[in-house]
Formats: sequence, structure tokens, C-alpha cells
Amino acid sequence: MVRTTDLENNNFEQGVNYISETAYKFLSKSKVYGGEIIMNKIGSAGKIYLMPCLKRPVSLGMNAFMLRLNENMNTLFAYFYLTTKFGVWQISKRVKGAVTKTIRKDAVRAIPIIVPPINLQNQFAEKIGLIEQQKKLAKQELQESEDLFNCLLQKAFKGELFSHP
Repeated sequence: MVRTTDLENNNFEQGVNYISETAYKFLSKSKVYGGEIIMNKIGSAGKIYLMPCLKRPVSLGMNAFMLRLNENMNTLFAYFYLTTKFGVWQISKRVKGAVTKTIRKDAVRAIPIIVPPINLQNQFAEKIGLIEQQKKLAKQELQESEDLFNCLLQKAFKGELFSHP
């Protein structure tokens, strides 16, 4: 069972909650496969997440909504729209409660969303996909550079960088 804490920490391995196969089958409406938009109901109410593909059966925890979109909406476009300053502001206007913040389904349904033609939304999603690939590659290259630097640093401290005649 994926909880918003798991999504917030991007941790789907340690300290996760499991449910029985019977419960998983019973909770058919809360099955998630990856790519869904998830919204926190309580606590950090209105916080938006994009569900990663975990390649195993997963059900959504109790304190979250899965936003189901119609065929006129690209999920990635909607996710980025809802995480803009305007989207966050629209959501925060609908969050209630002084101590424990909550948001209800009807409030979520009332959030205005612009709906450009689906081909433009799909183009946006493709560009985002390319950017995400470039970011992943850049992170990998940065890690490799840091590993190389640390290796050279160790050799320098041990006096192994220069050969002595």
C-alpha cells in the first residue's frame, strides 16, 4: 500500500505497508499502476504527487485521492499544471481546517483546469519526458564525476598521483 509519506520521501522499499491479496482485490478502485496523479486528503492536504511505476501490485493508502482524468486530459500535463503556483493556489483555496488541514472530493472537483487541445498537451508531455531524461543523464554524469574526483582525492592523499623517479 503506497502512502503519501512514501511518495513524499520517494521511498517504496523501506518501512512500507503491505496489505493482503484479498484486501488488494477488494480495493479495486484504489489500484495504482504508475503515472496517476495522487493528492493528499489530510495533513498536507492538496499536495500533489505523480505515482511512479513500481512494477508490482500497489494499492493507494486511505488518506489520498487518485485523480481520474477524462480522455481530453494528458496526465503529465495535468500534473505539471496542478503543481504550478496557480494550481497550488487554486488547491490551497479549497483546503479547510485550522489544525488538521483537509480537502474533500467536491472541492477537488471544483479546481479549474485549463484544457488545451490534447495534441498540445501531448507535445508538452513529450518535451517534459525529454527534459526528465536529460536530468537523469546529468545526475548520472555528476555522480560519475564525483566518484572520479573522490578516487583521485584518495590517491592524492596516499601520494599515489605522481610517480617518483
